[in-house]
Amino acid sequence: MMQSLIFHPVATFLAGVVLALVAVTLFLVSCAAPNHSEDDVSSYRKAMESVKPSGLEPDGPGEAAALQRFKSFLQGIGDVKFVRENTLKVYASDAYLDDTLVVHHGAADIQQYFTKTSETMTSYQVTIDDMARSGNDYYVRWTMVFGAPALSGGKPVHSVGISQIRFNREGKVEFHRDFWDSGKNFYAHLPVVGGAIGFVRKRLEAN
Repeated sequence: MMQSLIFHPVATFLAGVVLALVAVTLFLVSCAAPNHSEDDVSSYRKAMESVKPSGLEPDGPGEAAALQRFKSFLQGIGDVKFVRENTLKVYASDAYLDDTLVVHHGAADIQQYFTKTSETMTSYQVTIDDMARSGNDYYVRWTMVFGAPALSGGKPVHSVGISQIRFNREGKVEFHRDFWDSGKNFYAHLPVVGGAIGFVRKRLEAN
């Protein structure tokens, strides 16, 4: 009797499901990135503090021009030609960029990154919702709608975020850090990974 239950097709199937879940769990655990959060925060602060005050006069023409260039660049990232023609005009040669997904150093590296990003998108739109200044920092709040074949089956993905910007004396971006929910608005829309993130979110919400 016991032997017949063990080798019953249903029991075999359930055992296979359990083993698969265990294997997936072990795989995800093994792939989990080590905790570098302290180093990440330290790198962020060092990059931010390395930028000297721009000297741009509040509400002055230099400040207005710098903000307009950055605003226009954010709105034009979906155009490959625009990115190639304008990145070096907007970012300083030694600029720092952290968009929460990756970190890049130097205008040439940033240009290459945005070019590849633009080439993968099928649609892109950014609305500038608000801008504010605090000391040497500028905060640009935006709403983004973009589409890419690898995300959500190509359907538009909506997200909101804030860019922290520091300009140099020439009005070029020397420091750029984005704050947005990349887990919810990027990784969650990837095949397989999105399902795992959704499962974790549901577990957290249940608690």
